[in-house]
Amino acid sequence: MTRVPEWRALDTGEKAAAFGLLCAARLSAVASLGGLSCATELGAFVRGWGDGVDVQDRYGRVLAAYSRRFPVRDDVGSPDYYRSLAVDIALMAVHGGEKSPADHARRLMFMASGAWAELDALAARRTASARTTHDEVPAAREREVSCQASDASALAAASDVRDAYRQALARYRAEYAQRARYFQALVIQC
Repeated sequence: MTRVPEWRALDTGEKAAAFGLLCAARLSAVASLGGLSCATELGAFVRGWGDGVDVQDRYGRVLAAYSRRFPVRDDVGSPDYYRSLAVDIALMAVHGGEKSPADHARRLMFMASGAWAELDALAARRTASARTTHDEVPAAREREVSCQASDASALAAASDVRDAYRQALARYRAEYAQRARYFQALVIQC
């Protein structure tokens, strides 16, 4: 069983933002499937924050406009759900809004892991309805929680949060294509 992320250790706004942006970056691998109109801006937003760019001024307006036009829906079977959620997690990560940075990180943690749990459930249903055999049902949520735990530990201990963020982002970038391929048929067929 995967250990729960140490979200309480994310005690600064910068740590909570980095944590949330890493969650959004991983979800964007699935969100961009089938044509996320602001995928370029979302990618630049996530990368730019690590480089100290004022992402709100440069890319935030495009993402906020997308978020208003396509608010998160209830239909977890719709690609729009994951697209909207990836954008909203990224925007929320840099805005704060909770009582404390740790509470903010906790909220982002649950939003992201919930999305991956829904993708696992969708994949399991598709596998069952297709009557195909797979060695294992996807464990995307478990992988996400493991990534979150690693992120929280690294960010909490980092003397330079943005450097730790850039390193984690580089590590996960190699995973994006794999995650996207795995869920491509699932999300596009929804």
